[in-house]
Amino acid sequence: MELSEYFEQFERRRNVEVGTGFPANIAAEIAAAHSIGLSLEKLQQFLARRTEITSVAVALKGHTLSVEKIERILSTRRKGLIYPKDILGAGFSKDEILENFHADL
Repeated sequence: MELSEYFEQFERRRNVEVGTGFPANIAAEIAAAHSIGLSLEKLQQFLARRTEITSVAVALKGHTLSVEKIERILSTRRKGLIYPKDILGAGFSKDEILENFHADL
């Protein structure tokens, strides 16, 4: 399957208008998934899991994300929490969270 077909099928799977494109980081991940032969189902699973992590990580202080912090995010999710604000509140101290996210806690 050509890259353009892969993009088109993924757009249809996501119910977005075909040809509108994706944000640059997502488009790069889609292209990388295509290049290594990842199925559209696996790509969708990958992107969902990535979003679960990054939706919390963006509120944490620092420019890097340690394995320990990722494990805390995933552990808190396994306990049934879904929303980033709940995960932040249960899994991280206020000292670890950017101040502009404190009001959401």
